Amino acid sequence: MPKEEKTLSVFVDESGTFRHPDPFSRYYIVGLVFHDQTVDIQRLADELDVATARMGLDPEVFASHAGPLIRKEKVFAPFRREWRAKVFKLLFDFARRAEFKYHCLCVDKRYIDSASAIVVRLQSELEAFLLSQGERLQQFDRLKVYYDCGQSPVTNLLHNTFSDDIGCHVEFAQNVKPQNYKLFQVADLICTVSLIEQRLLNAEHMTDSEYAFFGGPRMFKRNILKYLKRKEI
Repeated sequence: MPKEEKTLSVFVDESGTFRHPDPFSRYYIVGLVFHDQTVDIQRLADELDVATARMGLDPEVFASHAGPLIRKEKVFAPFRREWRAKVFKLLFDFARRAEFKYHCLCVDKRYIDSASAIVVRLQSELEAFLLSQGERLQQFDRLKVYYDCGQSPVTNLLHNTFSDDIGCHVEFAQNVKPQNYKLFQVADLICTVSLIEQRLLNAEHMTDSEYAFFGGPRMFKRNILKYLKRKEI
């Protein structure tokens, strides 16, 4: 019998803007979530759908967005913090239990002199990371990239960097919608958590909404960051 093809999924999301200078967005972060498709997470996804429905949300159209949940923005503006925290916890518990790995690219725009330099730095970091993961990537026959084309520089970056040269065949998923992929929502969560982590590492304060949501830096590190860092590569 022919060997079953092994596929590695890569779900990509971002946090930040390419504006430079931008006093409201010091960091640009790209989060990459890697999932071996031979590892079944459907049961966990189904449990998340059931729990989401119990919150009054239709899992077929709802997608968790960590930043707006924390800041009480967009569709989450009418809801109290306790409700928003429960919705956040549903996805976080899924992320804690599901088997995946992640890596974040982070550019501190304080040390960058132009918008184009942000892209150059991100591409350099991504190329170096993929090179370091060469042996792991070569265990797979196919790598499939999921990105919703939210920012065109990131779309171009991914197409320029992910190629068959990394050791396996590369494909790009089409028409990616966050509500259809739990791990895409996890990539969004990881970008938000990584942004808070970067600010804390640079002795910056949490925002008022982050402090109220997580209970301060110590609780954030103990209850959120500690569990996600176990999956970082």
